[in-house]
Amino acid sequence: MEEFFGSILAATFKTSDPVNMKKFLGIYLNAEAKTFDAKWQNQEQQIIAIMRDDAFGAKRVPVGELHKIDNADVRQSFEPGVDLAARTTAMLKLFHNMRAALHVPDQPPEKAPPSSGSGRNDAFGLLAAGLLNLPQPYSPIKFGLVWNIDKRTWVHWDGNTKSPIARNLLASLGLGAPLHGKHADLQFEMVKRQTDLTEKIRPPLYPFAIDRAAAQRGAPLFASNCNSCHGGPESDKRLYSAAEIGTDPHRAGMFTQKLADGFNTFLAELEAEGYRPPKEVGVRSTGKYFAATLSGVWARSPYLHNGSVRTMQDLLTPSQQREMRFHRGSHVFDEGAMGYTDEGAYILDATASGNSNSGHDYGTKLSAAEKRDLIEYLKTL
Repeated sequence: MEEFFGSILAATFKTSDPVNMKKFLGIYLNAEAKTFDAKWQNQEQQIIAIMRDDAFGAKRVPVGELHKIDNADVRQSFEPGVDLAARTTAMLKLFHNMRAALHVPDQPPEKAPPSSGSGRNDAFGLLAAGLLNLPQPYSPIKFGLVWNIDKRTWVHWDGNTKSPIARNLLASLGLGAPLHGKHADLQFEMVKRQTDLTEKIRPPLYPFAIDRAAAQRGAPLFASNCNSCHGGPESDKRLYSAAEIGTDPHRAGMFTQKLADGFNTFLAELEAEGYRPPKEVGVRSTGKYFAATLSGVWARSPYLHNGSVRTMQDLLTPSQQREMRFHRGSHVFDEGAMGYTDEGAYILDATASGNSNSGHDYGTKLSAAEKRDLIEYLKTL
């Protein structure tokens, strides 16, 4: 998500001066490359004047107010023969609407959040800053579970949001649904349909071969090392403090009661087609992490809430011996270690804030053979 917002920030703010607008239009008008320079030279002063006045930019139009743009007009503005001044005007309208819809401020932030890497984001950090104007410390987490959602009342890694529909509503706004003051320009019925669909998703079965004899030996190891927290049906009561399990505390500590109150007020005052504000508090601060059942756990690598442990084999290794840097983004699955291989464009550094791979030392004292048996059993869940 940081990459998505970052690209929008870059696109909108980098076209805020004529030099960069020239580069931008030049790329998108590649078919007219031979005549582009001549057109720019002839209309340069006119384009500079249009951008200086900035009649359509966020500088003079409040965030949340969108310009009416006809799709046919936009397409026509990019037809061959249309002058660059008209195209510049069309682009300014489009980029203002992108800024307003994504709640991007008029000025870029002094320091953009670092990339979280594939499969992770800092969604609540972005929402807190964009919707509530309450910037939070950077606390990246991996994407939450997408199955067995109907088995829980409170969702997210810390059980902070009551009902998936509230989560999906906030996600829709965070991903660009236009917000006009307190009115959201979205179809709530579509959000509800999407939520209903996600509640039907069940854990994926392990797609590779399983050593059934080893899995049978691993069953009692699961019972003695994992079951007390992860066994049985899903339960909203299975929340544990970071201090208790020893994992990175940033995400649990970031979502304060002040932040929860802000989201509750926001949801209570929000207006949208088909939306009815909740009758009771829908967001809370727990300061803890949720322990889900381990159904489909093979597909949840890298592990821990922040995705800082690459494989299950690594998770069963004492935390002080775990790898401190590895690549994220691999699509190659290591069946023996139960996790993705050390490949990909993004390097996760476990020494960085919010990325600690410490804690959750359960099962680390098992022998190498017992760990292999336990991993085989986990593949059956």
